[in-house]
Order: sequence, then C-alpha cells, then structure tokens
Amino acid sequence: MSKKEIVIIFILILIAFVRFLFFIPKVPTYSEAVGKNVEVEGIISDAPDIRLSNQHLIFTPNGQETDMLLIASKDIEISYGDKIKIKGILEEPENFITTSGKEFNYKGYLANQNIYFIIKNGDINIISHNNGNFIKSFLFKIRNAFIKNIGQVILPPESDLAGGLILGVRGGFDSDTRDEFISTGTIHIIALSGYNVTIVAEWIMKIFKIFFSQFISILLGIIVIILFIIMAGASSTSIRAGIMAVIALFARMTGRNYDAGRALFIAALVMIAYNPRVIIDISFQLSFLATFGVLFITPKVINWIRFIPIKFGLRELVSTTIAATLSVLPILLYSTGILSLVSLPANILILSFIPITMFFSFMVGILGFVSPILSLPFGFISHLLLSYILFTIHFFASLPFASVIIPSFSIIFIFIIYGFLLWWVFRKSN
Repeated sequence: MSKKEIVIIFILILIAFVRFLFFIPKVPTYSEAVGKNVEVEGIISDAPDIRLSNQHLIFTPNGQETDMLLIASKDIEISYGDKIKIKGILEEPENFITTSGKEFNYKGYLANQNIYFIIKNGDINIISHNNGNFIKSFLFKIRNAFIKNIGQVILPPESDLAGGLILGVRGGFDSDTRDEFISTGTIHIIALSGYNVTIVAEWIMKIFKIFFSQFISILLGIIVIILFIIMAGASSTSIRAGIMAVIALFARMTGRNYDAGRALFIAALVMIAYNPRVIIDISFQLSFLATFGVLFITPKVINWIRFIPIKFGLRELVSTTIAATLSVLPILLYSTGILSLVSLPANILILSFIPITMFFSFMVGILGFVSPILSLPFGFISHLLLSYILFTIHFFASLPFASVIIPSFSIIFIFIIYGFLLWWVFRKSN
C-alpha cells in the first residue's frame, strides 16, 4: 500500500476509536422496570420481520437512542414509521442453548443491534402512521408488494426461498428447514450476501446500458444499489458488498483499475469507522472472511484441483467454494459448533443455479405489478429451480453424516488457524 492509503486507514481507525468512546449511546436505565408492566410511546423504526407464528418489531421509544424488540401477533397490521403506544411486561434478553449444545449469546446479539429490552405480546395501540423516513417507507412498501407478488404465483416453501434469495427474507422458514440449511452449510444463500448483491448489481448495469451512456448507467447503478440495500434491510453483509460494488462502479466511471482486495479492506474500515460494533457482528465477520477467501485463497486452491474440467466454470466454482469454506470454517465452529461434512457438494450443486433462479424469481415479482398472469411462465420455471434447490438441501441434510457437532472449540484455535492462513496466503513463493 502507498503512504496515502496508510494515512487513510489510520484516520478511519481513529474515527472508529473516537466514535466508540464518545458516540456509542449508553444503555437506558430501565433496569428498575424489568419484570414490571410498562407503558411506552415510540415509533416502529424498521420493517416488521414476519415469522411463522409472530412478528418482530424494532421499536424506538420517544427520547431514546436505543431500541426495544417487540414480539407481537402476526395478525396485527403494523408498518415502518407507525407511532404506537405499547403496554406490556419489560424483559431483558436471555441467552439460550442451541441444538448443537452451544450457548447463543442472544443478549450480545441484540445489543449489537442497539436493542437491550424485549416486550412480548403487549397491547399495541397505533397512534398515527407515516412518521418515518419517506424514502425508507416507500422502499419497504415496494418490498412488501414484491414479496406478495411472488406469493401469488409461487407457493411456500419455494416462495420463502425466493424472498430469501432476492431480499434476504427468511422469517417464513420453520425451525427444521433452517436447521437443514445450517447442517448443509447453505444458510448463506438466504441471507442477502455479497454474492446476491453482486448479481443484482450486474443486472442493473446490463439494463441501464441498453438505454443510457456508460457514465449515466454507472451513476444510476450506484444510486439503485444503495436504494436496494436499504430496501433489503441494510444488513452488514449487504452493506459490505454494496460498498465494494460502488467502488467498482466508481473505478469504471473514472477509468481506474479496480482492486477487489483493496476494496474489501476499505469497505471493512469504512463500516468499522461508522459503527465500531459491527466488528463483533458474526454476519460481518463471515461476509468479510468469505470474500477474503474467494479473493486470496482461491488462487492457491485452484492449483490443487487441476484435474477438474474447466468447462462450464466447474473448476472455478469448486475452487471458490473450497476457499470460502476454509476461510469461514473456524468462526463457524466457534460460534455454532456445527461442522458440515456435505457443505462442499451441496454448494457445488446449488450455487451455479442461484443466478438463474434469482432472475426468474425477480421477474415474477416485477411482472406481478402488471398482472399475475404475465408472471405465470416465469413462476413455473422459478418454481422448478427453487424446488431443485430445496430438494438438494433436504437430501444432503437427511444423510446420517451430514454434520458433526463439536461442542468445544477454543478461541485460541481461531487465532492459530487464521494466523496460519495469513502466513500461507501472503508468504512469498518461488
């Protein structure tokens, strides 16, 4: 790196340090009210997360910088920006034991999202609507309509998978299906990952190039990518991918070379500088490490598998899958305790179908705004592809050796393994 780049990185780290010391909001002093009935007014500050049996609402009380999690009946019609009054028992989040026997730090998970208290099944009284940001409100309405369009043509669970692929929506899956995604190492396909965002960005650029010059299409592409990430919920994985996509488009606009490795580190530093808490977000860690593996470990791995044919991109698919798996495996073992033995074949059989599946599912949602009848042909093909993906996951998850539970994986091993990976990747070779 040049001296200028080192200075920029130093400034970003300094900003992160200053924000962490002075600008991270303090936890509200509600401790004396835990376990008691409370009555609080505030605003729903994010799109409702609809689950099978309920919905999760992010609620910002008036005058507070921190949020609460409201767990309410899915029958209550409530939207982003609604001002409400909630009456219920105030609770603190509690950690729980997962199916693998690991303790999930639920309290820390919510605290990383600025949430410290929960109210379950409280009495909700909607005071007024449309109190949120106009742009976010508009984007969330489009998302809800888009998902509804898919549901009119494609039945669940295939429709749930389509929503997960395109927008990262995964509340419709039951616990057994989610466990199958985890045991096969394919849970990443229903989290809006960098892979999904990259596919969307490529589509956007191809469409705009038909009607506009390269400069205008790139500028519009940057705007649409930003709006798409906001509409999808602005998860850490999508933000990281979005920043890298914007950097790539800006490099193309200015005629400069795009270095994906450098863009990855810039994206990470920008996110940490803006919100230092993101560094302990497991989604951010997995997204960063998977991308690091694809960029830096793939060239090493591809030398191991020269016996695999290069046709149809098979060798590249296998090498990138192995690289991404190697890079995230230590963190996954430490956080979940689940070692998937079928992750590689499952991902190889699935990933090559993801772009085409997303395309047909996307067309179903878009054409649904005109007429569900127009989307039927796309819906038929999309349903076949989605069924294939779910069948593959179910097949591998049903194998008796699909995954192994490792109850104890020391953090010391994390540092040793990643230290070795860094040495292996960046060592000088003859």
